[in-house]
Amino acid sequence: MSTALPTFAVVGRVNRGKSSVIASLVENDRVRISPRPGTTTECVPYAINVGGRTLLRIIDTPGFEDTPRALHWLKARETSAAGRADDVVAFVEEHEAAGEFAEECRLLRPVVDGAAVLYVVDGSEPYRPNFEAEMEILLRTGRPAMALINRSGETHLAAWKSALNQYFKVVRVFDAHRVTSEDRRELLDDFCTIAPDWEPMLRDAIAALDLEQERRLFEASTLIADLLIDSASLHLNVVIKANTELKFERRRLEGRFHDALRTLETNTHREIAEVWMHSIESWESDEPAELELSEDLFAEDTWDVMGLSPMALIGLSAVGGATAGGVIDAAVGGASLGAGILLGGLVGGAGGAFEVRRRFASASRVRDQLQSLKNAGEGGRRYRVGPHPSANFAFVLLNRAVRHLDRVLSWAHARPAPPDEGDPDERVTDELSGEARRELNSLLAKVRRKYRAVPDSLRAEVHAAVRALVENHTRAAADSNLPGSDANTASRPRTHN
Repeated sequence: MSTALPTFAVVGRVNRGKSSVIASLVENDRVRISPRPGTTTECVPYAINVGGRTLLRIIDTPGFEDTPRALHWLKARETSAAGRADDVVAFVEEHEAAGEFAEECRLLRPVVDGAAVLYVVDGSEPYRPNFEAEMEILLRTGRPAMALINRSGETHLAAWKSALNQYFKVVRVFDAHRVTSEDRRELLDDFCTIAPDWEPMLRDAIAALDLEQERRLFEASTLIADLLIDSASLHLNVVIKANTELKFERRRLEGRFHDALRTLETNTHREIAEVWMHSIESWESDEPAELELSEDLFAEDTWDVMGLSPMALIGLSAVGGATAGGVIDAAVGGASLGAGILLGGLVGGAGGAFEVRRRFASASRVRDQLQSLKNAGEGGRRYRVGPHPSANFAFVLLNRAVRHLDRVLSWAHARPAPPDEGDPDERVTDELSGEARRELNSLLAKVRRKYRAVPDSLRAEVHAAVRALVENHTRAAADSNLPGSDANTASRPRTHN
């Protein structure tokens, strides 16, 4: 018998990583994972859903408990190989009624009801012959089956593969703590191999998951673009009492503004994590290390590593200055003999050198006649903090956001926290061409000028520029992890006839 919807029972001994595998497959942080043996005592079904549609089911099962005696029972009643699957059904039905072999009956029930088998072993533990009894019981069910060697720490892969290949058509090394969307996709390909009756539905599931990954990347790039826009347009308008000097309030006002920028970034990073279904209701705002990059947004080291390099920033400003100088040359009909371009480039370059260290915004007096009556009525003077004046700030935010996206993409749901930050010297913006860098800088400069009301058309242009960066970055990362490289060879399935 086979279930209508592709269903896979995850089977193995207690405390061998079954729940970790399931958490990563179904993208569910709430799957019970514990180092304490016997955490899973009942069969628990989980579903892989996309757009409200269930694609397949995964069942977490309790571990084997008394397999040698169970196998002895099956062998004692065997009359031929053709009747072995019926013998397993009889074993489950007889002992469920009698209350014996409770764990074996629970884990075998979904299998005899039509689920395929995912047999999970811990590759960090040495192989022992006493595993063979449970492998043989699973073989006797006659159900489609494959084995996963859950790799963590020091492994004993060769011995496990040699043994497992005697019982399973497909054997795959699978690190539940480092699962990516590509790993999940390859596992579904393996499901097609072991369960050809389900292949049309599984191929449909693969296509749906591929489309879902594209949607998530689109949503993440939109969040990042909105972060850049909202940060570039953020400003605080405050009124200070007439009898109070700005110098006494400046530190507080500027601190409030920079905290608002930090909050924008933190919220965006958390929203990106939620796109990939990471639960965050237990994270507190005063514990940013749970998710955020380790360095503060305005730390000097952050700007040294995450911002544009000094030469890139100087070059960016020099081009802008030269462009402005060209306008001057054109206005005088070329009489300046190109002096405008030269002078503009020099001034822009000097401005770029200043931008390298311009990490903080400052409070300034707002001279706005339309507010004069309001200010007088409130008995004070009006000041504004922001938008942040540095062109480099947007590139710091962009680098940090894409680096965070990289962590989320490699964050398996079996892990309680994101993986390490990676190479601290890597600048994502180095992947941008000079032209793309200048275009993005120009767009965000317009945002800063239009900070009171950023036009929708300008937002759309920023979205398109950021989307292109994210797509190119993730495509390059995926290409570097293509099957066949040294980093991936060990995880390819081994299939034999």
